[in-house]
Amino acid sequence: MAVNILRRSALIAIGVGATTLGLGVAAQQPPSAAALHAKAHRRLVIKNAMVIYGNPRPPYGPVNITIENGRIAYVGTGYDGGASGSAPTAEPDAIIDAAGKYVMPGIVNTHVHWHEERQPGVPQPVQYERNLYLAAGVTTTRDVGSDFEKSKRWQAESNAHTIVAPRMLVYPVVGKGRTGSPAEIRAWIRDIKKKGADGLKIIGMDRDQLEAILDEAHKLGLRTATHIGVEETTAKDYIELGVTSIEHFYGVADAALNGIQNFPPEMNYSNEIQRFGRAGELYAQADPAKLSKIIDLMVEHHVAWDPTFSIYEASRDLIRAQNQPWFKDYLHPSIQEFFRGALDNHGSYFIGWTSTQEARWRQQYRIWMDAVREFGTKGGLITTGDDAGYIYSVYGFGIARELELQEEAGFRPLEVIEHATWNGARLLGMDDRLGKVREGFIADLLVVNGNPLDNLRLLNPYGADVMLVNGKPASNYTPVGPSDRIENVHAGGIEWTIKDGIPYHVPTLMAEVKEMVANARADRPRQTTAGQ
Repeated sequence: MAVNILRRSALIAIGVGATTLGLGVAAQQPPSAAALHAKAHRRLVIKNAMVIYGNPRPPYGPVNITIENGRIAYVGTGYDGGASGSAPTAEPDAIIDAAGKYVMPGIVNTHVHWHEERQPGVPQPVQYERNLYLAAGVTTTRDVGSDFEKSKRWQAESNAHTIVAPRMLVYPVVGKGRTGSPAEIRAWIRDIKKKGADGLKIIGMDRDQLEAILDEAHKLGLRTATHIGVEETTAKDYIELGVTSIEHFYGVADAALNGIQNFPPEMNYSNEIQRFGRAGELYAQADPAKLSKIIDLMVEHHVAWDPTFSIYEASRDLIRAQNQPWFKDYLHPSIQEFFRGALDNHGSYFIGWTSTQEARWRQQYRIWMDAVREFGTKGGLITTGDDAGYIYSVYGFGIARELELQEEAGFRPLEVIEHATWNGARLLGMDDRLGKVREGFIADLLVVNGNPLDNLRLLNPYGADVMLVNGKPASNYTPVGPSDRIENVHAGGIEWTIKDGIPYHVPTLMAEVKEMVANARADRPRQTTAGQ
């Protein structure tokens, strides 16, 4: 799907009108949305916006935001920095009226995998994933371990705006089985750096291998992310050797055990039912005092934590995970088949999953969330990633849920949005140009239907329930009288995701996803017949 880059001389005004509630269906798109969607404009103005800046600064506004050639040129009451009420020096090519809406920076998803299929033999167009991430407000991604050659090609196409997609940084995997000796590891890293790697993802290493990886990465200026697993090394080794970020929960509690985890004699780490079942017992076995010391060490060495709470949530509540309402219209058959219990599919370990296993995972979440909260309180850098495409987590919906779970962990919504925007830019080394609604920064912005600080669920592509009082959105704490008309409507969602100054209309993106899914479901019987 190519982006039509046009220089438009005629003014396009995108009004709010009936779309203030962001009902998110094609029939309610403003007539002029198609004229703005996926097109570049020399000068785009967002009017009447309340701004969530990206750091702990509270919202402010209403203001106008002028975007010129992909950059934020001005934030204020005029168009271009003139005195309040003064006429702009140049008329905008297009206007988005954000009255009643909030504008925030685009989300940085720091743990993404790009997939063209999940269930082997059932194709899943990568555009399905791209649309869903953009619809969830993701404008920048850190790809940690997809097909390197394809990801680099897609990265270039995204940068050139010839595809509709978030920005992509590519971190290929260095793990056991690919390289062996420290010398071989160093040679592979030098080669992949020459081929354009933006960083490295590390999986499961012995100490001597890890020393070589991180030493070579530091020499080449490559940032690193790690999925530690149960190995010779724990988070303590990675912290001491200077890893950039720790993913998930692995390795942290392992470093706080009095000995090793209490695995039964029949444990088989290759069996994912056993692996993930026992993983839910890990944090309960950690020594709380030791865990605090590991957190202190992470903060001291400036190691970031990308917890990805949302990807494991099915382990604590499988029935909820299997019955998410957006599955009806947006669950592609390939990923639907992949989710079904099957030991051959990574993360599809729900075969005979028990209430006891869920109870242990719920206990794990309480301890793990408290640890992440302690890390943040002590000054640690926390980001947001979803690792979607596994364990009943669908692209875009997973990152929206990640924000909600970080609030559950004890962070205020303003902190959560900082994690998702400014902190993500800091982790990637892009904080001089991304993550804030700031003049001179890249225009990666979201126009949100409502105030996400009041309800983070408004950022979910599916939307949320919203209370209307006499036809207007209101907090459900609003005092009401006997004559007031109270309604519950499905609303919210992001109206526009703007990447590099190019606006993408979220209802349009979601309508395209729905069509992709419907077509794939219609083709599925023919695919099954052809395979017999």
